[in-house]
Amino acid sequence: MTDRLVSIVIPAYRAAPGIVDAIARIRHATSAIETEIIVVDDGSDDDTVYLARQAGVDQVVELKENRGKGAAVRAGVSVASGSYVLFTDADLAYEPSQILNLVEALSAGADVALGSRRHLASQELNSPGALREWGSRVFNRITRIVVPIHHLDTQCGLKGFTAEVAQTIFGHSKLDGFAFDVEVLFLARKLGCAITEIPVILDHVEQSTVKFIPEAMRMLWDVIRVRVWSHLGRYDDFPMRQS
Repeated sequence: MTDRLVSIVIPAYRAAPGIVDAIARIRHATSAIETEIIVVDDGSDDDTVYLARQAGVDQVVELKENRGKGAAVRAGVSVASGSYVLFTDADLAYEPSQILNLVEALSAGADVALGSRRHLASQELNSPGALREWGSRVFNRITRIVVPIHHLDTQCGLKGFTAEVAQTIFGHSKLDGFAFDVEVLFLARKLGCAITEIPVILDHVEQSTVKFIPEAMRMLWDVIRVRVWSHLGRYDDFPMRQS
């Protein structure tokens, strides 16, 4: 598929129970390509860091305090050395073999490859629960009103970028929390990236470390911040791609 190095960033918070298995499954699923696996521990108070190192990942980045998924992914991207940079969740709600689909899209010329749960060919193996499903749809609808992006699923935890695009976008992103995906897509559009949406198969995992309603409110506030920052010129220093 590709002879280029692929960096896979795994943001992890209190992931000790499953991190060793997750790393092994990713290694197995991507054995046909050259990869580096980067685990970013987001201030966990368990053995995530120790177990990730024991599992033999290429790099472990430690954040001293819990800052949020956006901060963790940004830290991982900053040390990635691959020609393509992807991130996926430590709970592997997206079966690791799907990483290859993103790599294929990037190899074919996309600057950004997005997993999308709203793609017509996507499948969900079980239900996320009525509250989360409703909340996800409301969040995406509000996002499309507040921020000028038109993707039906901004929050899929499986995304890939060319190295140049990843370093440019994450080098200028500001959000630390879960709404970082919205800011990333906003900046990708601003950069003029070629964006491809990829269908996914999703196996919902209970998110015990996330309190849904408070986090949803924070995410909506962060989306508004992106719109306000844009109007205030906070992104005016964002480099534009040369044609």
